[in-house]
Amino acid sequence: MLAAGQAAVKSTQLVLAVVLVRILSPTEWNETSFLLSIYLAATVIGSLHLHHGLLYVVPRVDVELRRSLVLRNIALLLVVGVAIAVLLTAAAPLVSGGRLGDAAHLPWLGLAIALELPAASVAMTLVADQRFGSAALWDVAGTALVIVSTVVGATMWSGAGGVLGGLIASGTARLVGGLWCVWSVLPRGGRAPTAVLARQLLYSIPLGLTATVSILNRLVDKWFIAVFDAGNFGVYAIAAQEVPLLAVLPYAGGTALVTALIGAFQHGEIGVARAHWLHLTMTMSAIVVPLGTAIILIAPELLTVVFTSEFSTGVVPFQLFTFVTLHRVAEYGMLLRAAGRTRDLLVVASITLGSNVLLAGFGAWLGGMTGASIGTVIASGIGWWVALRFIAAALEVPVRDAFAWRAWLSCVAIATLAAVVAQVTADLWTDGVAARLIIKLAIFVAVFTSGLRWWRTQPGSAPPTAVTAPELPDRRARPGVPT
Repeated sequence: MLAAGQAAVKSTQLVLAVVLVRILSPTEWNETSFLLSIYLAATVIGSLHLHHGLLYVVPRVDVELRRSLVLRNIALLLVVGVAIAVLLTAAAPLVSGGRLGDAAHLPWLGLAIALELPAASVAMTLVADQRFGSAALWDVAGTALVIVSTVVGATMWSGAGGVLGGLIASGTARLVGGLWCVWSVLPRGGRAPTAVLARQLLYSIPLGLTATVSILNRLVDKWFIAVFDAGNFGVYAIAAQEVPLLAVLPYAGGTALVTALIGAFQHGEIGVARAHWLHLTMTMSAIVVPLGTAIILIAPELLTVVFTSEFSTGVVPFQLFTFVTLHRVAEYGMLLRAAGRTRDLLVVASITLGSNVLLAGFGAWLGGMTGASIGTVIASGIGWWVALRFIAAALEVPVRDAFAWRAWLSCVAIATLAAVVAQVTADLWTDGVAARLIIKLAIFVAVFTSGLRWWRTQPGSAPPTAVTAPELPDRRARPGVPT
């Protein structure tokens, strides 16, 4: 249930985009998507990642102090939100300059952010208190509330003002509901010491820095489009995002191996950790690569069907951003966290962000949406290579042995061949978008499945979906080693 709640939260942005592009005019969506990008950045950065710190400190304090601790978290985040609102209000005359809408909307955006930030504490409080079902229900209900109130606001009051009105309404409801939830779930007690909150901040700051760099990395190319190609910001906001399914698969694939990886590293079983890692990257290659390639193949039809033909100019950026996901056959940070190399995560994110600022910025200036997308693809490749070097160091092997290269490259080659055959076949069919989409998918699945089956029969080719995950040694048979 908890995973379902997290999936609902991650899908909010895409669901809102799908609905709002059909309610708002292109100009209104252009402005709204720009304001939503600021909202997303502010709610991630402004949270200070305190909610993850709650998982660390809540189980370590007495039960009667937990309500006070969480309420102090909510109060702190509310103060941070008010500070952000004041900054946005002060910046209103300077920001946008009319290129992306009315700057007078920024104070209302600040209010929406201030109301939303405290809600980040509620779900993690419930998780820390081992109320997993309640946490999932909070996430799902909160997501539904945000979507419904935003859509209603956009319908009743045109443009970005209606969307912001919906966010303010949902933020108010979530703040009141969060306070009620904390007050009713956690028992009343004494005041939590300031030292506990300070300890939580010290724990959360490194995580918050990494999250800040990551969210900026997701949005910096969009903001360059706001500067150099403002008229296409709304189209680029749709095109320049990952398909949620492709983003979730690596995390889902690694969930079952996290405990095994941590145990292997803790006991010095580096070979076992490497075997688990290679098993994961081999098996997921046969899932993520064909799915990503298929989405690239049907991108022209998919954007037209889901977002209308007005977004056809975003096909190439969308394909390029989906191309980036082909290498994400695992959650690379998972292995580094399991190995205790959390500092490496910040290095990888920082290098990727720096590369993105330089390459996407230059690309946006030179070639608009397509140029920014190409810059982001190259920056992502740089970040991937740096991550693999750290992973290789953790596994004590060269980079060539730290990833299932043969299985991945084979899947890429077979999927590319299947996509070419499907595209050529579909080009002979000119009767309707839906028909082309169905033909492309049918031909792609048939060719890829046949190609993968043929590859498995080749001598020396380990099928990427038939590798048996190694088991950790029985530590009970080894005296002196903790089980």
